[in-house]
Amino acid sequence: MSVPSIVIEAAIPSKSAISAAAQQSEVDTFDHPSFVWHIDIFLLAFVGVFFIISLPRAFIRFSHRREWWDGHFLRYVDIEQIIRMRPKSVPRLRLPSMAFVSPNSTTWLDSEKQPDLQRNGSSSSQAQLMRNNTTASDRRRRAMTDLPSHMANWTTRLPVLSSLTRIPVRPGLTVGGASILIAYFTLMAYAGLYKSNLLTDPLRTGYLAVSQIPVVVILATKNNVLGMLLGAAYTRLNYLHRFAGRLLILAVNIHAIDYFYKWSLDGVLAESLKKPVPLTGLVGLIAADCLLVFSFEFIRRRFFHTFIVLHVISVIAFFAAVYAHADDALPYLLCGVAAYMFDRLFRLLKTRYTTARLRALPELGMTRVEINGVNAGWRAGQHVRLRVLEGGLGPIGWLEAHPFTVASVAKSPSEEGLILMCKKTGTWTNKLFDLAKRREYSEVGGVGRDVRVLVEGPYGGPGHTVYTSFSGALVVAGGSGITFALGMVQDLLQRDREGKSRLKCIELVWSVQDPTAILPLLGLFNQLLRQSTSKRYYTSLQVTICYTRCFANPPPHVLKVLQTELPLGLRVTPGRPKLQSTLNSVVDRACQLFHGGKEDQGAPAGVLVTVCGPQGLAEDVRKAVRGVEPQRRRRAGGVELHDEVFGG
Repeated sequence: MSVPSIVIEAAIPSKSAISAAAQQSEVDTFDHPSFVWHIDIFLLAFVGVFFIISLPRAFIRFSHRREWWDGHFLRYVDIEQIIRMRPKSVPRLRLPSMAFVSPNSTTWLDSEKQPDLQRNGSSSSQAQLMRNNTTASDRRRRAMTDLPSHMANWTTRLPVLSSLTRIPVRPGLTVGGASILIAYFTLMAYAGLYKSNLLTDPLRTGYLAVSQIPVVVILATKNNVLGMLLGAAYTRLNYLHRFAGRLLILAVNIHAIDYFYKWSLDGVLAESLKKPVPLTGLVGLIAADCLLVFSFEFIRRRFFHTFIVLHVISVIAFFAAVYAHADDALPYLLCGVAAYMFDRLFRLLKTRYTTARLRALPELGMTRVEINGVNAGWRAGQHVRLRVLEGGLGPIGWLEAHPFTVASVAKSPSEEGLILMCKKTGTWTNKLFDLAKRREYSEVGGVGRDVRVLVEGPYGGPGHTVYTSFSGALVVAGGSGITFALGMVQDLLQRDREGKSRLKCIELVWSVQDPTAILPLLGLFNQLLRQSTSKRYYTSLQVTICYTRCFANPPPHVLKVLQTELPLGLRVTPGRPKLQSTLNSVVDRACQLFHGGKEDQGAPAGVLVTVCGPQGLAEDVRKAVRGVEPQRRRRAGGVELHDEVFGG
């Protein structure tokens, strides 16, 4: 009896069926753990490229002995002992104190040492400043050998590429940052799709998500190995942490949805979720999605402390669920835990328990916090986290730690401690201001109120950049960013007095809304300017204050400021700062001594531009840096930008 042909054809598998079966067999036998492990190795190699690029600057930075001690741990040193150990040829001169006093007080200016005052400055004042700093001080500087070495950043060597990478894509993200995100996303997409089908192969995305746990945790910590290797502050890596976290959560959701889809088609969804492994996976999925939802910007900014608590709880739940869900995820979980414990240990070592004195500054809407138990260990531009152990901040106010930029110079000859300027921007800072105002004059020994504090840091700062290795500096501040600028300018002047700075000119530009904001700082500006004109100093300083709130009929308190006799080198002008012309002027002044034939050897070491303020001001500064003519840029040895942006 003959067999029907249709039966024979059905018994013989088709070529397409054989191909599909072969592909499925290849997917089933693919070594997913090894593949994602090699993806992580490639990520390490990618980071290694940036490390190699930053290595020369790191070598130059740590060739100076003070860089091994400053910028890592806060401490207290005996200023008198340091002064006694200095060579007798270096005269002792007290730097200006950050004690803000009223300009109406007889103590804010020293009439015997005060130079001639003039209103708003002039070209003749700039010429006088240059003459005061190009005579005997030039001969003194040329004899010094302890000047910091300068190493230009790769962005300075490639100005066109640097300009392109600094073009903003959105607030807080530039083309350079976006390029790194695109490269990371491309790598993750390749890792998820190579020899894998997202709809039929849920294992790959699960392994991929687990493999990125150490990356996300390392980028989240304040003391992380990646930042140490690259010389980058944790604040500059935070956007990478957020992006990597979102990709991890996306992979977790794809991994779960694939299984939900397969179980639904088979009609066993409810039964499958009752089993231990799928159930722990569901718990991990919920924890991951909670991390995402509570990390949205509008929630993070409005309910930050709630966000922190829920973030910690969700991370713990996610780690526990992943450990119970997949045994081979343990090495990645241990790496994440190790990175977190390393950070917590360093944060503990960086924390100091001491006493601080609070003082309210109503003119600035700030609280001045002076921590006398700490007077060294930070670099200009770094910040600390402050925790005030007082009941006046609410029932849980003592649990909150807030970051503030250090507004004073380390090892100051004026013997003042670490100073913070805390602007009223939220509930906690408003309560701190009210606490400083209460019983302000009842304390024995002066104005202010003593409180117990925990201060942690320092963090952030310039990384491998050595500010004093440049020939000129433009320091731009907006609003409360003046704390960053003042700390930096004071540090630069102190390094100059010690003969450890190459800087020849510093221009400080402060943009404020109301001109009355300068009154509490007028005495400090005067002292800084007066000292920069001394023959003991080599660097010239000029200060420009721009107020953006213009008045058709200025009220009396504004007229009082505008009619005040200002010290030599200080200008107060209406409108937004003219950053392009100011930067060009700084570049020309930095080159003047070299190209004027007054230096025996060497060439300009570049111009440093720093900005601390809102996003709009930072973008104006970036445009000014991009707008420097190539010939002027080459003549100065390059222009380098360092920005600290509010809300970045």
